[in-house]
Amino acid sequence: MALRTVHELDIDLPVIDQGELEPVSAPWGGNLNDAHVQTGRAIRTTLIDARLRRSHLENLDLNGVVWEDVTVSGCRFEKVDFTAARLTGLTFERVHFVNCKLTWAHIAESRLGDVLFEGCRLDAANLDDITTIGPTGFVGCVLVNTVFRDCVLPHAAMSGCRLRQMSFESCDLRGADLRGNQLSEVSGVSSLRGVTIEPAQLPGLTDAVMRDLGVIVRGPKG
Repeated sequence: MALRTVHELDIDLPVIDQGELEPVSAPWGGNLNDAHVQTGRAIRTTLIDARLRRSHLENLDLNGVVWEDVTVSGCRFEKVDFTAARLTGLTFERVHFVNCKLTWAHIAESRLGDVLFEGCRLDAANLDDITTIGPTGFVGCVLVNTVFRDCVLPHAAMSGCRLRQMSFESCDLRGADLRGNQLSEVSGVSSLRGVTIEPAQLPGLTDAVMRDLGVIVRGPKG
């Protein structure tokens, strides 16, 4: 077991022994078990009702893939390009994303538990109806222009992420931890009820609230 801590969240990540994995090339069909996928391309391919278990996927081009009703458990994705991917009805359990690209990706109706996104790009991604069923962390990620919509994220933590023009729409973040991020350009602050921040973030949060409410400040200072 590999335990990573983000703020006060302990995330149980997979420990993968490369010597026990079977080499597999992309694209593959159906389930993956104890596989090491590090060659090939699977651009715009479709994967439905499949299971990915105890596998390491790296340096792959999965641009535009469509995954539906896929369960991913005990896997590591490293430098995988999910640009413009459509991922619907997925379950992620004990999954580590490292330096992956999910720009313009659409992730919907999915559940995450013991998941860590580390150094990933999710800029301009749309996350709809996402629920964290266990600890889920975002560390050093780019979330510029990312939209979270109708999400329930009580077990989420973000640290050192770029949140410029990121928006929350009708989300429940009670219990989430947003310490260590700049909040001044986040929109949808009504979704931030019950989140944890630190004192240094108060000016940025104030800016975000005033922008969302359309507050106009006039008159001399002091």
